[in-house]
Amino acid sequence: MGVRLFSEKKPPFDHPELLRFHQDMLAGTPIKYDVQLLQGRNNNAYHEMSVELLEETGLDRVMQDVDVLLLAYNFPNTRPDISIVNYLMDRYQARFISFAVNDLGFGAPFAALHMLQHYLGREGYMKGMLLVMDQTALPYETMELVSPPGPDTAAAIYLDRMTGVGPSLLGVEMRHAENSIADTAEMVLDRLCAQASIHRNQINLLIHPDLEQQCNQAVWYSECGSKSNYDPSRWSAAPFFALQELLEEKDGGEYICLMHLEQTDSFVHALLIRTCEWSMNGH
Repeated sequence: MGVRLFSEKKPPFDHPELLRFHQDMLAGTPIKYDVQLLQGRNNNAYHEMSVELLEETGLDRVMQDVDVLLLAYNFPNTRPDISIVNYLMDRYQARFISFAVNDLGFGAPFAALHMLQHYLGREGYMKGMLLVMDQTALPYETMELVSPPGPDTAAAIYLDRMTGVGPSLLGVEMRHAENSIADTAEMVLDRLCAQASIHRNQINLLIHPDLEQQCNQAVWYSECGSKSNYDPSRWSAAPFFALQELLEEKDGGEYICLMHLEQTDSFVHALLIRTCEWSMNGH
C-alpha cells in the first residue's frame, strides 16, 4: 500500500469542450457554475495522480501482472476527456480488466475492496489493485468543500493472493444502518471476527471520528483492544493514510479493523487486516 498528498498547485485545464460539459451537466439544477472556484485549487487530474503515486511507490513495476484494477473516488475528475484506466493500460502495457466505483461518498474504497476480494476469489484472478483518489478543483459549490480543501490525496493498494508476504486483507463488510448505527457497527465487526475466528479483544480499532462518537458507550466498543480514529479531511484515501501509519508501528497489534461511517446514507463500512505475514501452508 502507498499513499500520497498532492499539494502542488497547477493552472486549471482550459478547454471550450470542458466548459460546455460542465454547463450542460449543471443545466436545469440550482447549482451555479463558477470557474473562479478553480483558481487557487490544485487542479490535479486522476491519470497524472495515478502515475505519480505508482512510480513513487514502485507499484508501476507490477502493473503488467495485475488482473483486475479498480478506481474509487468521490469527487469527479478534472479531465473527463481522459479514461484513466485506458491511459494506465496503455502506459504500462497492461491487460487488466477495470472499472470505477463512485457515487458512494467516501465509502467507495470499501465497496471497491469488497468487489476486488470477490474477483480474487475466482479462478484466473490472482493479483488486483485499487486506486483511491480525490481532487478538489470543482467549478461549483459543494457541502463537502465549504472550507479550504487542502491537498488532493491518493492511495494505491496492491493485493496478491499467492505471495504470503506482508499484511493480509481478511474481509470487507458493508451494512446499512436501518436503526442504530452502533448496533450495525457491532454486527459488522462480529461478522469480520467470525470469519477470522478471533475475539473482539484481539482487534485494534481504527475508526471514523463520527462513528466513534456514536459507538464509544457501547459494550462491544469497550471490548476491543486499542482504539484510535483517523482524520477524515483526506477524503476517500483518509482511512488508508492512518492505516499505513498504524501498520508502521511496531506495537500496532496483529489485527486491525478499519471502520468508516458514511453519514449521507447511514452505511457502516469495515475491513479487517492481519498485520503479520501468513504462510502458504496456513500456519
